[in-house]
Amino acid sequence: MTGYFDGLDRLDLDAHLRRWSAPDADRAHGAVSQWMAAAQQFAARLREDPTGLTDDRWRAVGQAWRALLAGAERATGPQGNEWLLRDLNLRSWLLEHVGPRAGVPLLDPEAVLEGALAAMPLSAEEAARSAPHWRELDREQIMALRMIRRLLAPVRTLGPLLAACPRWVEFQEWERLADDLP
Repeated sequence: MTGYFDGLDRLDLDAHLRRWSAPDADRAHGAVSQWMAAAQQFAARLREDPTGLTDDRWRAVGQAWRALLAGAERATGPQGNEWLLRDLNLRSWLLEHVGPRAGVPLLDPEAVLEGALAAMPLSAEEAARSAPHWRELDREQIMALRMIRRLLAPVRTLGPLLAACPRWVEFQEWERLADDLP
């Protein structure tokens, strides 16, 4: 079922929603580059004019976006958190430009925070011990520290929306490490 990746650059948002909401979309097969292109084109269409969508439309967008990312991960594996990072970055951008909406999971700032914190590859204590001398670490440890930096980025801009969230303090602890991360 590679037809899912044909003509991605010509699809408008409605066509992306139909394509990734189809019942058999979760069985689509494709190379990592095809899934990346699909996610990139979907996000690009969404970013063109995100302000005029109704809550129902936002819910449909969220379902199609999750289906696309779930299919990508099923077909290709996590790819170094590629699909999670694409999700967190798009959500963060949307929250900055559209704002949160109750009952619309895609526009829930706490979901970005929770997703980033859940994916941290090290404990905050391990990262605090390792970060100041990262140049002396092996490649795997350096990559874990870089992943922390990448996971912090989409949450950072959402501070005003997350200040009252119980886990915001936990994020701030991670953020204090940012200057020492590679």
